[in-house]
Amino acid sequence: MTKKRPSKKRKVMLLLLLLLLLIVVVVLVTGIFRFMRREKSKPVIKPIKPDTTQTAQQLDTTMEKPVDTLPETDTVPETKESAPRPEQTPPPVIEAPDTAVTADTTDTTEVTAARPDSCLQDTIAPWVYPDPSGGLHRQKIEVALHATKPCLIEWKFEEEEEWKEYTGDAIPIDSTTTLHYRGVDSCGNQMLPTKKRYEIILSTPSQYCPEDMEYIEVGTVQFCIDRYEWPNKRGVKPRSYISVYHAMDSCFSIGKRLCSMDEWLIACSGPYSWKYPYSQKYAPNACVTRDTTARKSGSKRECRGYFDVYDMSGNLAEWTSTRSTKDRHFYNVMGGFWKSGIESACHSKRYSYFPQNQHNPVGFRCCADAAADTGKK
Repeated sequence: MTKKRPSKKRKVMLLLLLLLLLIVVVVLVTGIFRFMRREKSKPVIKPIKPDTTQTAQQLDTTMEKPVDTLPETDTVPETKESAPRPEQTPPPVIEAPDTAVTADTTDTTEVTAARPDSCLQDTIAPWVYPDPSGGLHRQKIEVALHATKPCLIEWKFEEEEEWKEYTGDAIPIDSTTTLHYRGVDSCGNQMLPTKKRYEIILSTPSQYCPEDMEYIEVGTVQFCIDRYEWPNKRGVKPRSYISVYHAMDSCFSIGKRLCSMDEWLIACSGPYSWKYPYSQKYAPNACVTRDTTARKSGSKRECRGYFDVYDMSGNLAEWTSTRSTKDRHFYNVMGGFWKSGIESACHSKRYSYFPQNQHNPVGFRCCADAAADTGKK
């Protein structure tokens, strides 16, 4: 019995079927390979969180340097200069009261309301400040508390346990005390409790200085100094673009003189040798130190020293009559200007400004000898 051979027609159909099957397999394998390759090549995208850790000092270092003067750093090889000791009798060392921003262990105000969607973009704490600020006051005063944004303000005196809500009424201070205050906005952003020391010493300094000047007395050092930068008027923008010689002539024309560096330092740092006129620690909102230009004198009410002198940190750097020990052709310029940031301390000084030139960020204030203290004490 012989086997039947497949016909020629059947053989062709089988070959076509096998070829079609092979094409399907190739297409499937190719598709799978391309899909796997595409998935592998996709980049991994991670969410970017905003950097909220940048400090005030880092912000300040990104600002541009003035273009109308020499660089703010000294132009001679040695760029740092230790402050020379005053020629006058140095003031006694007195323990300084703490007026810096400090954390309080007491419970802060709880915000029970749910945070609205607008709070997701609001992460800035309010800045609360007193007017007048702490330091020496020669009469009884009334203090108002202000904030940079709507918030709940609370306060108390040092000896008190309970915080009180500030309702806008002036806080009377008639004797030496320490005022504590804090603030929290509707989004829960809090200003840490802060304290200011008020020293009330009743006296009449006008017998020693003109009405527009403050009487400075630290140890055996006594003199008068303008409360504000020239032209020494609150609410008026101070004068810049002035040479040191023009500054000297301006003071001389009204019976005063350009302050020496020692006088300037004592008026700024006070009897407790504060690093800044308001305390030992830099406060970004206290003075005009992170701005684009100088502002009107006295516009920052917390930029007050221990004495009733304003804007000795920032706003305008100030000429002094003291020549630099690094280069006798230059005069020391003190205090930093409107964007000096943390480098606007009482001891911050420069001597890279040519004395005969006019400079955008540099102004001045005047000093005078105190009148004879006949009948004093």
